[in-house]
Amino acid sequence: MTPQKRLDQIEPLFAEMLAKQDETSAKVERVSAQVRQLIVTTVEATTTQSDNIRFLIGKVQSLEQGQQDLRTETKQGFEQVKEDLRTEMKQGFEQVDKRIEQVQQELRTEMQQGFAQIAALIEKKG
Repeated sequence: MTPQKRLDQIEPLFAEMLAKQDETSAKVERVSAQVRQLIVTTVEATTTQSDNIRFLIGKVQSLEQGQQDLRTETKQGFEQVKEDLRTEMKQGFEQVDKRIEQVQQELRTEMQQGFAQIAALIEKKG
């Protein structure tokens, strides 16, 4: 076979191989473009999720601080109510004690008067 015939036989094969290589290159470019777009989309989604997570963490911390503040205020409120109640009860008991002393004194006076009257009656009759 002559070199020209060999070249004529090989030339279509090379052309076909080059055509397939061009197709493959085009497919690689399309896939590369899709991968780049997927990376951009993934980075955007990750950034958005990261921002959302930061926002939620901030809200959770705010709620935790609010709960702690509420606990502190509630505890202080209960302590104040207990102190007020103790003060009122102490004052009430002091008033009751005074009244009891007053009633006891009145009873003593009345009993002394009653005993004095009985003694006077006994002396009269005796």
